[in-house]
Amino acid sequence: MANKKNDSMPDDKSDIEKKVEQIMGPTPEEATSQTAPVVPPKPGEYVPPHDHESEPTSAPIIPNDALPKEITEAPETETDTPPEPAVPSVRAEPADPLAPTDDQGDEVLDAAVDDISKEESDAVLAAEDAEIERATMAKAPKRGIGAKFKHVLAAWWGNPKARWITVVVLVLALLVIGLVPKSRYFVLNTAGVRASAAVTVLDTSTQQPLKNVTICLAGETAKTDENGKATVRHLKLGATQLVINRRAFAPVTRQVVVGWGSNPLGDFKLTPTGSQYTFVATDFLSGKPLPDAEVTSDDANAQADDKGKIVLTLDQTADETVKITATSKGYRDEVVNLDLNDKAEIPVRMVPDKKHAFVSKRSGKYDLYSIDVDGQNEKLLLAGSGNERDDIVVAQSPENDAVAYISTRDGKRDKDGFLLSTLSIIDTTSGEKVDVAQAEQVQLVDWIGSRIAYVQIVAGASASNPKRQRLMAYDYKSKETKELASGNYFNDVLAASGALYYAPSSAFQASGVGYYRINPDGTNKQTLLNKEVWNSFRTSYDHLSLSVGQDWYDYKLGDLQAGKVSGPPASQKNRLYRDSPDKQHSLWVDSRDGKGVLLEYNTAGSKADKVLLTLSGLSNPVYWLNDSYVIYRINDGQQIADYVVNLAGGKPRKIRDVTNTGGIDQWYYYR
Repeated sequence: MANKKNDSMPDDKSDIEKKVEQIMGPTPEEATSQTAPVVPPKPGEYVPPHDHESEPTSAPIIPNDALPKEITEAPETETDTPPEPAVPSVRAEPADPLAPTDDQGDEVLDAAVDDISKEESDAVLAAEDAEIERATMAKAPKRGIGAKFKHVLAAWWGNPKARWITVVVLVLALLVIGLVPKSRYFVLNTAGVRASAAVTVLDTSTQQPLKNVTICLAGETAKTDENGKATVRHLKLGATQLVINRRAFAPVTRQVVVGWGSNPLGDFKLTPTGSQYTFVATDFLSGKPLPDAEVTSDDANAQADDKGKIVLTLDQTADETVKITATSKGYRDEVVNLDLNDKAEIPVRMVPDKKHAFVSKRSGKYDLYSIDVDGQNEKLLLAGSGNERDDIVVAQSPENDAVAYISTRDGKRDKDGFLLSTLSIIDTTSGEKVDVAQAEQVQLVDWIGSRIAYVQIVAGASASNPKRQRLMAYDYKSKETKELASGNYFNDVLAASGALYYAPSSAFQASGVGYYRINPDGTNKQTLLNKEVWNSFRTSYDHLSLSVGQDWYDYKLGDLQAGKVSGPPASQKNRLYRDSPDKQHSLWVDSRDGKGVLLEYNTAGSKADKVLLTLSGLSNPVYWLNDSYVIYRINDGQQIADYVVNLAGGKPRKIRDVTNTGGIDQWYYYR
């Protein structure tokens, strides 16, 4: 063993060889090549006999504690044989009678070398195993949750018995969830599923819907609307309690089941427990019932039936009177002081909420006012300045709370000292005023929707300016002004069926002469005739007659071109039609037998004229207050006053004496 070499060991001495040399000491050759100093023996050490005649040996004395444990201590055995005494020392000279024999020394040495080699080999192998393990760990990917799940799933799928058991369990679970309501609702509620429920609440005494009734369901609340309907949302599914409460009514409690979806729970009727009072709501002019009216007092309210009858239920109170408010869409709120001791039926006459605007000179100046059509709530909108000429124009919008007002109240003049006219738009409710244009002359064409169309002469422009007159449109809602057309002057301009028709003069005009149609927002411009039109007459609701020199053309509203006809119309009188906000009716004023005649043209039905009024002095301006109320003027030499009439019936009613002002009128051209 001591003489064997590991082929993989380097040429230099290994640790094993160094260990052996340390144990054995120098070889005889090395001992003879160098003389080691004589070291006196320590007490107890073995000293061999010395031949004084021979050369001294250099073999060192090895103490017992320097020998390996394997040499000094014999291995333990299970027999009772006492261990052999350890060799006290090892000498290099075998001739010593007390030294161990060569065979014994070789055996001990071989055992020591084997043990050392084994330890070193084990260490090398452990290091190599650790290195391989580290390399393997670095290269092998870690198994994540997904990989583990796939492994488990693959194992499950590969086991038919486990697969079928799982399927059966799932089917049974789904059947239990689907067939047992409590289980089904528990699962859906846990998953966050929520539903809604709708109810309708009625008064048992009137069968009318009750508004502002509190609905409580599964911890959620809602209130009924004007139709008595309420929808409670974000509800958990399952059996729960429905509670309906309203003052002066007996509460209702029901057990209901909220399922998946909208859950229409139907109608619920409340029984009155308080005192009941009856009102009848009607239009103040026609006397027709208002089925959408309602009355309220604090949180108590009631709706009208088809006959305008309203039954209000109130709690008992120590007060003798309470304030009741009656409301209806498009009408002014009416306040009634209700005597709680009086159970008689109370009539409520409702007045339109839209204001009428007019000019009065009762103060000595031209003041602009607004007023309700029953003569109440008069309000000064714009005080006169004393600079106004008498050619003031007032034109009320049929669709908005706005009035167009033209006057010289600002007192501004051009370089020639001529007073400039200002077009202002004034809100009849708030009194807000916006100045739109200022020019030598401003002439209104018509209101079309939220826009007012007008023609203005540009201040300071020369008479030969090809853009001296401009057709403009101002949007009351967006506050936008747009130029639609221009010319030295216009031969004619009119509005019909939501569009503008105009004929620019050929004076100082290089091109662009003809008869045109355009929308008030500047879109859809069309050329209807490539000739200069001198005059245009609206001879019926949907026809225009055009004069071109000695020739005549007819244009039907909506066509692309005007067509030539053999001669002039029977009457060369222009009709000024005024359309209602809903475009179902149109008004125009005629003169017959010395009296003014107000006629209605039904645009959606019979397409025929119907005489509404025949009165002395009836004249323009005429306009719609709403879809059924009409304002007209009487100027008969005895009075100048504005009146109101309802197409649904009833007698006309005088609103106020007024100053005679202009409005939307026939076109007149000026140079």
